Amino acid sequence: MAKGLLSENEIDRQAYALAERQFALVQEVLPVSAVETLAQEVVRRLAFRMPRSAMIDSMPSQQEVDRLCAALLSTEEVAGDRIILAARRDGASAEIIYLGYVAGAARKLGTMWEEDRVSFVEVTLATSRLYRIIRGLRHILDSASLHGAAERHVLFALVPGDTHTLGIEMATDLFRRDDWDAELSVGETHDEVVARTERDRFQSVVLVAHSERSLPNLISLVLALRITQPLAHLVVAGNIVDLREDVGTLVGADDVIPEIQSAVERLRAIIAADK
Repeated sequence: MAKGLLSENEIDRQAYALAERQFALVQEVLPVSAVETLAQEVVRRLAFRMPRSAMIDSMPSQQEVDRLCAALLSTEEVAGDRIILAARRDGASAEIIYLGYVAGAARKLGTMWEEDRVSFVEVTLATSRLYRIIRGLRHILDSASLHGAAERHVLFALVPGDTHTLGIEMATDLFRRDDWDAELSVGETHDEVVARTERDRFQSVVLVAHSERSLPNLISLVLALRITQPLAHLVVAGNIVDLREDVGTLVGADDVIPEIQSAVERLRAIIAADK
């Protein structure tokens, strides 16, 4: 369970705790170079979340962003949480929280990392805390992300680097025959998959991987989609499910689909459970 989580009605406690557990597990399982790449992905995705319509005057000052960064880098586990929740209580909108505080802190951390003012260990800790916060506040940070998205609109995406296409093609066809609006992504890069989900707003994304070698790419893709599509249902399928019992927790997915025969019913249950 997450340690010291403040009692606030807006927080999705399960998502918060799972994000915390995921980062701890990732650091146990993956080599340092892979963990560093994942931290860079989170910083990059959050840093480029820019204001669309919020008044510039209402954004936090640089001093407030610096204070949040210091809290995220501190030895106090929930210091950053307190700053974000205090801003929310003071009337900061979801857009200001996400695009002002969170994105601003990510840009600051990225700059500090590039200039060697923080170590890899420090920035990974701060990044995991920042990611945990946005997962906990996912419902308010992007409450309109799935507005108008059809429940049966699903994307089947082969994880970049994986070349086994037969299973994912069969699964996509199975869902189409059950009247789902199922789309297929094979051979697309990491950024292309993320851009496609931002453009088309899928209710669910099934990520297919068949080898443990795909784990870093799979985790990176889930992290990116969690940031850009906080409310989408993310599910893992393919041989990776048989190879690692903990794959769902490790990659931060909502669930796994162990076999194609039960895939339709399984995804229906996952969607129903999140309502």
